Amino acid sequence: MHTMSPADAAMFWAARVADNDQFLLFAFDDVGPVSDDEMIGEIRRRAAGIADLQLGVATVPGDLDFPRWVPSTVRGDAVVVHPSPGGWAACLDAIAGLARTQLREDGSLWRVHVFGDVARDDGPIRVVVLQISHALGDGRRATAIGRALFGGEPPTPSDAPAAVGDGLLAAVRGGIMIGPHLARATAHGLAAWAAAEPEPGASPVAPTRSNAAPATRRELRTLTLPRDRVRIEGARVTVGVLTVLADVLPSYLDAAPREASVELTLGFDDDGDDRLPRNRFQTVGIGLHAHVHERARRAELIGAEVAAARGRAGSASRLAARRAAASAPAALASAAVRLGAASPAPATVTGWTVVSSVNRGAADLSFGGGGVRFTAGFPALSRTHSLTHGVHGIGDAVTVSVCAGGPVADDVDDYVAALARAFD
Repeated sequence: MHTMSPADAAMFWAARVADNDQFLLFAFDDVGPVSDDEMIGEIRRRAAGIADLQLGVATVPGDLDFPRWVPSTVRGDAVVVHPSPGGWAACLDAIAGLARTQLREDGSLWRVHVFGDVARDDGPIRVVVLQISHALGDGRRATAIGRALFGGEPPTPSDAPAAVGDGLLAAVRGGIMIGPHLARATAHGLAAWAAAEPEPGASPVAPTRSNAAPATRRELRTLTLPRDRVRIEGARVTVGVLTVLADVLPSYLDAAPREASVELTLGFDDDGDDRLPRNRFQTVGIGLHAHVHERARRAELIGAEVAAARGRAGSASRLAARRAAASAPAALASAAVRLGAASPAPATVTGWTVVSSVNRGAADLSFGGGGVRFTAGFPALSRTHSLTHGVHGIGDAVTVSVCAGGPVADDVDDYVAALARAFD
């Protein structure tokens, strides 16, 4: 058995109190009939060769130590073939319904859903959705797993320090080590404070109607475009999408253009944790400069903010802060997750919406005899964000995905239509 890193344990614990499963969508050309047994067998064979999909979790009593990764086998219900939903809109509705059954409910860490014979204007497709626990990895790690399922190279196994085998013994040891761990966390916290420098990130703004709790409603929409159309003014894909969001979000949310901002998910490579976390990301506030009407200038300003945020992610102060967080005793880290979920709604927010952007590589994947056409993803909603965006590219196709809940979902079709016009 191996110990979960604190970052991965936080994602595992968060799943107890919030919906945080990831849903990775891959659309393949539907080249003809394939039996359910053939599709299930193809995925199960590939899953058997992916180390990340051979894992289970063993918890420690009282969360007195971090959970353990334990060996597991591919479950009998790991692959589900659904009836054909008909058209693309109906398929998205069916996928939205999947979010109402989180993996925590039966203790699994992943499941694959297959929808065949989905009609689209550009030809029929077969849709495969990888539903995966956030504990298994962030967007980049989950993408590597998804690629491996459909013909790509498996991700490198993530090793970690060996754990105490007996759960009760681990709990006793964890309780004894609370004091030393607190001392270490305090030392790292002081180091983080000493290394801290002023950071010019986007200032908090007043919440909009997209910052209300979404309840249980989920509406999914997608907009798939050639990569060149997304690279507004030659900017990188993520910056191009943010530049276009600035044209649409203020009017959609009835908010001031000068306050337009998003929470952007950024990955980083070195987090100072010797337990090799699978989740290496943070969210940062990025101003959209919607009051700047010249798109080239706006893209330049947004690009500078994103580049600065990436630089800060690897700074000495951020590294020290992550080390301090990773040094906290497991019991306190678990309690912090629970308390965070129960805290009151904030008076200000870092961004009106969340944007997660991942490049899923070359369009060299296949399933059921068909090649991949596009990919999409739907970042989870939260009690402070009822509107999220995914930006996912594979080959030359980039899909902007929208997930909306609560009242903000009432006019989501108008919003996506406005986005399409803005990209045109």
